[in-house]
Amino acid sequence: EEEAFLLSLYQFMKDRDTPIERIPHLGFKQINLWKIYKAVEKLGAYELVTGRRLWKNVYNELGGSPGSTSAATCTRRHYE
Repeated sequence: EEEAFLLSLYQFMKDRDTPIERIPHLGFKQINLWKIYKAVEKLGAYELVTGRRLWKNVYNELGGSPGSTSAATCTRRHYE
């Protein structure tokens, strides 16, 4: 399931002329794209996470540093 998701994601991004050339980082850790997708899905998908301001929860789920003040914004931007 994870491999199929990643193949689909890379193809989608390539098709819209925004290929993923480097996996983004949060802090000093590379983002696990599958894990961030599943974390957002678990909280109700993008619109719900954004509407309820749950991006910090997603960041925490990824094992982010508790002291980061821009964690929610950075997490949302990387997801987008």
